[in-house]
Amino acid sequence: MAQQVLYVDPTRGQDDRDGRSQSQPLKTITAALRLSQDNTVIQLKAGSYTADSGEQFPLVIPPGCQVLGETGGNRPSVTIQGGGQIQHPLLGAQSITCRLQNGAGLRHVTVINTQSQGVGVWLEDGYPQLEKVFATKCSQYGAVVIGKVLPTMKNCIFEDCGTAGIAFFTQSKGQFERVFCQKNRTGMVIKDAAAPLIMACGLERNTIGLDIGGTANPVLRGNRICNNQTYGIQLTGSGTTDFGHPQDVGNNIVRNNGQVDIQNSTGRSLRSCGNDVLPQAVRGTLDLIASQIPDALAVPAMLFEQPNSFPVEEPPESPELQPPSPLPQPTPASVQFSDMAEHWAAPFVAGLAEVGAVAGFSDGTFKPNQLVNRAEFAAFVVASFPEQPARNSAVQFSDVTPDFWGYKALSTAQKMGFLNGFPDGTMRPTESITRIQAIVAITNGLGLTGGRVDDIGIYRDRAQIPSYAVDALATATRQRLVINYPEPLVLRPLEPITRGEVSALIYQGRVATGASAAVESPYIVRPDTSQPLFSDLSGHWAEDFVRGLAEANLISGMKDGSFAPNEPMNRAQFAALVVQAFQPSPVKPPTTFSDVPPDYWGASSIQAAYQSEFMSGFPDQTFAPEHPLLRVQIWVALVNGLNWENPDVNLQPLGQFEDYTTLPRYALQQAVIALERHLIANYPDTTKLRPNQVATRAEVCVAVYQALVELQRLPVIESDYVV
Repeated sequence: MAQQVLYVDPTRGQDDRDGRSQSQPLKTITAALRLSQDNTVIQLKAGSYTADSGEQFPLVIPPGCQVLGETGGNRPSVTIQGGGQIQHPLLGAQSITCRLQNGAGLRHVTVINTQSQGVGVWLEDGYPQLEKVFATKCSQYGAVVIGKVLPTMKNCIFEDCGTAGIAFFTQSKGQFERVFCQKNRTGMVIKDAAAPLIMACGLERNTIGLDIGGTANPVLRGNRICNNQTYGIQLTGSGTTDFGHPQDVGNNIVRNNGQVDIQNSTGRSLRSCGNDVLPQAVRGTLDLIASQIPDALAVPAMLFEQPNSFPVEEPPESPELQPPSPLPQPTPASVQFSDMAEHWAAPFVAGLAEVGAVAGFSDGTFKPNQLVNRAEFAAFVVASFPEQPARNSAVQFSDVTPDFWGYKALSTAQKMGFLNGFPDGTMRPTESITRIQAIVAITNGLGLTGGRVDDIGIYRDRAQIPSYAVDALATATRQRLVINYPEPLVLRPLEPITRGEVSALIYQGRVATGASAAVESPYIVRPDTSQPLFSDLSGHWAEDFVRGLAEANLISGMKDGSFAPNEPMNRAQFAALVVQAFQPSPVKPPTTFSDVPPDYWGASSIQAAYQSEFMSGFPDQTFAPEHPLLRVQIWVALVNGLNWENPDVNLQPLGQFEDYTTLPRYALQQAVIALERHLIANYPDTTKLRPNQVATRAEVCVAVYQALVELQRLPVIESDYVV
């Protein structure tokens, strides 16, 4: 569908016009939103947009619609001020200025909401995008991020807001880069099970910089959290944060906050790797972990000044051009696109153009940075893989009619196996497709195989990779499909994909199937396939499970580079593993073990494992931290600690094992549950439980990995030895 541009001017506009030219603008954003369609740009002239000027709040920006303020000056010259009531089941009555739906965008505007319970921007649907938005004087929140939304926010400022600059609730995620929260009661509040990626952001001069509670687990990379009045970071409840790993350091600066830099009230230790934090300025437990990245490869912590304005930009090209639909059509190989000469994706686009798989626009451009929706993606793949056979039966989708321009492409892509519909019977053709969705689609559609889950450990933002995509991404990485510009190891999985990016991905798919010749590019991801993770793990029956835990930064090997998979694991080591893997909450008060002094390396983990009922001590008030664990004790610990007990289980399945009579009576129920949860691995003889043998490090890893699979936190690994 051709792009529609609507112009709005609060001073000289009139809402009885169509707004399609700069000389005949509309007066209100409200009127423009009523006229908007898919792929609409609403261009705002400098001025104030309020209820007095005719706006009706909240302003709901529909899917695919982009609202752009006039650029120029130090701060946005467009101000949107006001609020309209909504009722939310979790937060109750709220006054909202702007609500962005899936794929909607808001750029270069100032947002103000001084009403009671005032919220500047509400993000709840799909993949909205904010850039250079200045939210200020919002009585409650500058922005609310809630639901399963996955927004992208860049170069925004949230200042002088009542409760928080940005508040994250429920299962919200997304990526937030160079976002600055200053002079708010709290810079960012992250609650419930929210887990955003926060990178290169600044939280300064707030009362509290970052407040993490509930079961939230944000990823923090390269942020500056300084000069807040009380705490830089506050952790409460079961809240935690990914604060860096040995192979993916945090690079955060947390300094000079009024009371303490980090207030950890969770009762669990916070692991910190590669951050600028003073231990004496931390209240609560903090474990400092050494980086394993060579100094020459380490990325320095972000050093930047808190902004008072946005950079001045040159005005963009007039958006009055309305290019035709980007449906690929055969194009002669000699065609040159005027905007591709210096673009990183030029060789891939040229390769597809040679075989007639892509076409440019009527003005001679390719527009490599334009986003791609699901219908356009279907057109790309159908034109690029014309010989791909149909694998699925045809499906009729409720929102794709025969008169839709992309009907045939969507139908063909679905039958080929590149795209599936949604459970509600829709295809959602105008929704933007994300980078990870496109990677999964190409990998699965071409039937590629050969990935290893540990390959995805190279991505620095791997915490944002959805669980459903792990296997396909591992295959795509191994097959050289993944191309990341400008940083090869930054995947940005949840960002919408562009025409240039999808061209590179599809071309690499053709290379993988032998349809096109390989081209050189520094942005093709190349996993290291020669260097083993541990020197003694190759060919071991539990290799994949150990690798899975290691890539999740839950276990490490020996100083000599080995893992010693057949050596025993003692009780203290197991306590440290389960606490790191499951982050359990305490359910009973602490105790004192006579053989675990306070300065013992595993004292905090032992206490956490005891309080969460993964482990217990002995009647003489000892813990025996150096004693090895038996196989049956591993099963009992995991079932009890994860609260999987069931007194009514049927013990009959145990009869399949030759040595079931050697099971201790106290462990019969837990053994059956461990069997049902696929925690038990019997190597080399699957007919024997060997419950009273000492558990090896490999056997413990398999049981813990399988428990994480049951919790849907790690992908399934097939093994002949898991019962």
